[in-house]
Amino acid sequence: MFGFLQSENKKLRSAAKNWLYLGQKVYNFRKDELSGAEISELARRIDELRAAVKTKPADAGKLKLAIEAMEDHMRKVGGAFYPQSSLGENVDFALYFLIIYLGFTAFFIKPFKIPTNSMWPTYNGMTSEVWTEDSEAPGFASRTLRFLTFGAIRYEMEAPADGELLIPVRMGRRGSGVAIDLPTATVSKRHHLIVPGKGVGYTFEVGGKPVLFKVPRDFDLARGMPINGVQGESILGKAWFPDEPSFWDAIQKRIVDGQVARRGRMTLPDGRSEEVAMVRTGMRFKKGDTMLSFDIHTGDQLFVDRMSYHFVRPKVGDGFVFRTGEIRNLSASGDKYYIKRLAGTPGDTMKIEDERLLVNGDPATGSIAFSKNNSKEPPYDGYFNSDPRQTASGFRGLLRNGEEIMVPDDAYVALGDNSGHSYDSRGWGYVPESMIVGRPVMIFYPFTKRFGLAK
Repeated sequence: MFGFLQSENKKLRSAAKNWLYLGQKVYNFRKDELSGAEISELARRIDELRAAVKTKPADAGKLKLAIEAMEDHMRKVGGAFYPQSSLGENVDFALYFLIIYLGFTAFFIKPFKIPTNSMWPTYNGMTSEVWTEDSEAPGFASRTLRFLTFGAIRYEMEAPADGELLIPVRMGRRGSGVAIDLPTATVSKRHHLIVPGKGVGYTFEVGGKPVLFKVPRDFDLARGMPINGVQGESILGKAWFPDEPSFWDAIQKRIVDGQVARRGRMTLPDGRSEEVAMVRTGMRFKKGDTMLSFDIHTGDQLFVDRMSYHFVRPKVGDGFVFRTGEIRNLSASGDKYYIKRLAGTPGDTMKIEDERLLVNGDPATGSIAFSKNNSKEPPYDGYFNSDPRQTASGFRGLLRNGEEIMVPDDAYVALGDNSGHSYDSRGWGYVPESMIVGRPVMIFYPFTKRFGLAK
């Protein structure tokens, strides 16, 4: 910078130093490919240029001749190192940085993003904020600030045609009752608008035309975040049925009342076909109207300490990050990172009784989440025995009603603080010692009241 203010001699000396750096680089990296004569001449050119640089006062003529001689020889022997490229230098730097980053995150501190609300209220997964006519969406400036502060990203769905909104509903049997759900498909979705990835696709219909709406993979449009033991209202319920008790109540009422446009098979974006009922909503839109508008706030992002567990044993009460690749009942979905609360270590006896977690016969200690759950101090709801409907296929579950377990050697029990809405060791079993990653040390983003040391 400000090179235009330098004298001619300073510019020449700066250029000479760059050529010395490049010449030394070629000498070190290509001497096994060059002939003895080429290496000898390169060494001589380097020495001559170095001597010209050291000469004081500088002789601009000699310095220029030495630079030209070096450049002439580098054209012959420099290979990929000549001509010197700022792009090449930047690529080198990026690779060095990547290697350092990968090594640092593999052995010391790893960034980790909370995907779901199984650890709520200790840690937040993705949360949402719905915009309707009664709560106008923030403008550009506020939207930018919310993105930087909370990681809030706007999602909007537009009507593809004039007509009534129809919601496809999949119906099946669960026990003696009827279970209803929205059909979804795994779809391609870019993360941060750039990085290719996967998401969840919901298909709706307006005026006879389908509209595909994509959200992050761990996000559910039809079910809200549980609060105080009660499933919170969903985005679709807040946006489309604000006067109904819940989204599912609204759907069930319409099915019972016969407000079904048609029944049949619907082809999903991933090619699968589902039997659905197209439920009428009574809401009509014009082409281009905004049918749905909301922000998704990013989940808490943590730094995870990967070093400590090489020197100290994990202890009950720790926040506990682990991988799922060797957990038999989770491995089919890939090797992912999970975070739960470490509730049992090898040799511990455990039991859930009267919605309290007992470890070695006493109420669990080691974390404020244990005591608050055991006393049901709001917003904590207590601990629940495993539910046969929420266990992995072929697995009986851990900590069933009336069951006391002893944790095996080299195994750990991980439970979510949001026990009533957490898929954890109760549903898929023990965490092998080999899968332990570390413990969270700090929430570094978003900038909310939870920012700071992890609990």
